[in-house]
Amino acid sequence: MKTLSVILFSALLTVLFVQCGGETQTEPVQEKAVKPTKKEPFDKRYKSEIEAKLKIGDKEKYSYHVYKAFINADSIEDAIITVNRMQFAEDEAIKSGKVTKAVEMGYVGTYNYFFYYDGAIDQISEPINVPSSPGRELDVSFTSITSPYKKDIVIDYRIRNSGWRSYFTSTGDGHLSLMFQWKWFDHVGEAVPEVLNHVLELSPEGQSQDISIYQSAIDGYSPEVKDVYAYVPKITKKGALMYRFFYDPAVSKFRIYSPQMLSDMGLTAVGPLKR
Repeated sequence: MKTLSVILFSALLTVLFVQCGGETQTEPVQEKAVKPTKKEPFDKRYKSEIEAKLKIGDKEKYSYHVYKAFINADSIEDAIITVNRMQFAEDEAIKSGKVTKAVEMGYVGTYNYFFYYDGAIDQISEPINVPSSPGRELDVSFTSITSPYKKDIVIDYRIRNSGWRSYFTSTGDGHLSLMFQWKWFDHVGEAVPEVLNHVLELSPEGQSQDISIYQSAIDGYSPEVKDVYAYVPKITKKGALMYRFFYDPAVSKFRIYSPQMLSDMGLTAVGPLKR
């Protein structure tokens, strides 16, 4: 049921003809003698590649992190590279003359990115943008969701005083698919935050993991939060089941269980929170 996307590259061959002394002759193209160079190893080239892809200048200060894991179902190590451009966000706000508004909105924009390195083909992807507040870098973790034989990628990010979680899976040949995303918490720093516990539970088919969303509360919560971006809530409680989703390999996405499907499993979902 899985669909793999394959990109074919084509090459263009040019032949030079030179007419001389009334007859047409084919002469070899005079090229500079360039000694072929082997592609540098990933650890030596990734920084220059991500800078080129994002057009990061020499003077810009930015942060990056490399997270390595066996993402594909093979024995070759892969990696996720995160890039945070907080300084660029601040510079953009200054240029626009809207610093106060940008601060109020948490600088939400296209300033957090990540790249996927597929070790099997030795290729770094194009940048994957995660619209978010750059006050916190992307948090990355790996877990087996779609199959016990590979690792899927979980990206946590912030939008002002809320937290969100996106789930990606490798679909082959250096490509990732966003298969699910959902809020994790909201209204941190306020009296009663909204809290959702994401729990992975074995699917009835026995191969992949379902994603269940439960009502929850932050362990030991206090609204006295000095920095919403540095704050990392501990969420372990499982209240009422709100939603449950299953993985559909035909589209590399998660789909929601219908009430009847849940009933057949002996479950009931209460739906969205009411504030």
